[in-house]
Amino acid sequence: MKRFRFTLETVRDLRDDRQTAAMLVLADRIRTHGHAQSAAEASLRRHRRAQQALAGAGRAAAMLVQADRDRDAARLSLESSAIDLRETTFGVDAARDDLVEARQALERVTHLEAHRRADHRRRQLAEEERELAEMTEARRARAAAMARRGVLR
Repeated sequence: MKRFRFTLETVRDLRDDRQTAAMLVLADRIRTHGHAQSAAEASLRRHRRAQQALAGAGRAAAMLVQADRDRDAARLSLESSAIDLRETTFGVDAARDDLVEARQALERVTHLEAHRRADHRRRQLAEEERELAEMTEARRARAAAMARRGVLR
């Protein structure tokens, strides 16, 4: 049987590499998103503590001014963290889209390879059946010729 050779092996390998790279990027973006989420949660806790410190009654004016500054700094940090979290969320979504696209591209080539492999196998089986039919017919013809000559009785 003739050996199957897929002419798009290089394309398949490149698409497999692209899918692997997309998986790595997605994993990195998810990890970055987790860090951004932790930072946003910590910033939110700092902001709440600063608001509680400001809400305390009976404090000196200097302490209230400092608490107000702390709250403003915590609010800026919270807003910055929220923006970072949103950006990393978009990054995760984009990485997921890239991975889906890479996976689909690889699946198309893999499907094409499977289809061509099945076609190759069908052609090989048809060729083998044709050869067997020819050999059977040749043996039958030889047996008939021998029978006519009287070799087989």
